[in-house]
Amino acid sequence: MANRNKYDGGSRSNSPVGLAEREKPVSDMVSNSAQGADGRAPRDAAGKAEGGGLLDFYKPTQGRNIRLWSGISAGALICWAGYFIYQTMQAYFTTNTARIIAPIIGMLVVIVLCGIPLVWVLGKNRKACDFLIATEGEMKKVNWTSRKEIIGSTKVVIFVVVAMSILLFVVDILFMLFFSWIGILKVDMF
Repeated sequence: MANRNKYDGGSRSNSPVGLAEREKPVSDMVSNSAQGADGRAPRDAAGKAEGGGLLDFYKPTQGRNIRLWSGISAGALICWAGYFIYQTMQAYFTTNTARIIAPIIGMLVVIVLCGIPLVWVLGKNRKACDFLIATEGEMKKVNWTSRKEIIGSTKVVIFVVVAMSILLFVVDILFMLFFSWIGILKVDMF
């Protein structure tokens, strides 16, 4: 006889499938209930998925910091590329209007053509979003060194570098004296 759970009225067994079904988050249950028979999101009259807007991101509350800073850095690179296109295109046009308008259009095209895939990767692509979310989760688990430990380690590194440079200077002088004493180097010391 299968074990019965007192919370579900004994209707489900404690089999792995039954447990997995009960342990699903409420958000998954709600989203699954909103799916059609084929497992996809419900469609409107025009055949478009409901709730699939441009800014309807995948797991929007998770991985915010890493998505934000990845977007800012990639956005800065995209803007730099747009500015580079702007400067490059100015050299190819001779009339004043074309020299101003064409590079601006080129710059905007580059920004839009690179920005849309960036928004898709950081907000819509499930694999990329799950990777970024997992990365942020792992970074939260890192045991960062304290300020005191970093200062102590920095002092050790500076001391070792200074000591090694003094030691190498002394060894270099000794080699120079030795080679000048045996006649290989001709150096005026004083």
